[in-house]
Amino acid sequence: MVNCALLSGRGMGMMHGGNFHNHPDAEVVAVCEMNPELLEKAKEHFGVPGYTSIEELLANCDAELVLLIVNETRRIPPLTELIAGGRNVFTEKPLCGLEGQARVREEDLKIAAPAIKNWRDSGLKFGIDFNYRFMHHFRKLHDDVADGVLGEIKMVHARAHFNCWSHIIDLILWTIGRPDWVSVVGDPNESGGWARLIHIGWPNGVIGTLSGTNLWGYDDHPLRIKVLGDKSYSEAKGLDGNYIRRKAGNSEVEERWENEQGNPEMPESFKRMADGVIKAMQSDNAFPADGNAAWNELLFEAAVHRSALQENARISLNDVEADAFA
Repeated sequence: MVNCALLSGRGMGMMHGGNFHNHPDAEVVAVCEMNPELLEKAKEHFGVPGYTSIEELLANCDAELVLLIVNETRRIPPLTELIAGGRNVFTEKPLCGLEGQARVREEDLKIAAPAIKNWRDSGLKFGIDFNYRFMHHFRKLHDDVADGVLGEIKMVHARAHFNCWSHIIDLILWTIGRPDWVSVVGDPNESGGWARLIHIGWPNGVIGTLSGTNLWGYDDHPLRIKVLGDKSYSEAKGLDGNYIRRKAGNSEVEERWENEQGNPEMPESFKRMADGVIKAMQSDNAFPADGNAAWNELLFEAAVHRSALQENARISLNDVEADAFA
C-alpha cells in the first residue's frame, strides 16, 4: 500500500487526492492545508489527521508520497522543502509560473533550476501531472510515431487554447523528443495570455509549428496535434478523444478512433495517471511523466520567452538550460 499525504484542500487537490485514495493500492493518510476551513473539510473527507505546515507534516507523517497540488505561482518552495525532507513528490503543471501558466518566462526556469538539481541529486521520485499522455488518442499518436507506423517524421503542426498549453508542449516533446531550437513571433509584454506562433526545429531535421491563444473557443477542439511522416500522417485532437491516421500524399483513411459517446477521456486520464504513479512507486520505476518531463516543458517555454524578447531570434534550448544552471 502506497501511503500518500495530500498538500491541498482545494478542488484540484481534492480531485487528485480522491483518485489516489480510491485506488486499491494507495490511500491518503494525512492532509496539509494552511486555510483552516479547507483543512477541516479535507480531514473530514478522508478521515485523516491534518497539518497546517509542511514542517508539521514532515515531523508527524511518514507517508512516502506527497501530492503537492498547489498553484504554479508558489510551487517551488514547498517542492524544495519536501525533497529536502526525503519525500517523493507528485505535482501539477507547469512546474513554475509566477505570472500564471499562460505567461511562463525564462525567470521561472531559473527559479525552478535549483529544485530540479536537488531532485536529480536526491534519488527520490518526482513527477508531474501530464495526464493527457493517458488519453487514448494522444497515446495512439505517440505510439504510431514510436513504432514507425508513420515512417520517417518530417513535420509537426499543433495549436492549443492556453487552458491546454503546458499539456500540448509536453505532448509534442513526449512524442517527437526535445527540440534543438525555437523561434517565436509574439509580444510577451501583451496583457493576458500573449498570442504566439512558434517555429520548432529538431536535431534530426524535423520541423514544426505551435500556435497558442485564448481567442479560440472549444467548438473546434481546444488542442490538436498533427504529425506528418513519409508513409502516413496522423492527427489527435480534443479532450473527448479523436484520432485519425491517413496515408501520406492522399486522404485514404488507415485508422480512425473516437471515444464512446458520453464517455470523454479527460476524467479517466487523471485516474490512469494516478494508477501509473502508484505502479511506479511499487516497482521502483520513474513516474510516467517525471521531473525531466517537467523541466523540459518549462525549458521550452523559457526559450520561447527569450526568442520573443529578441524579436523572433532562433534560440537554442541547450543555451537556455546552461544559463539557468549557471
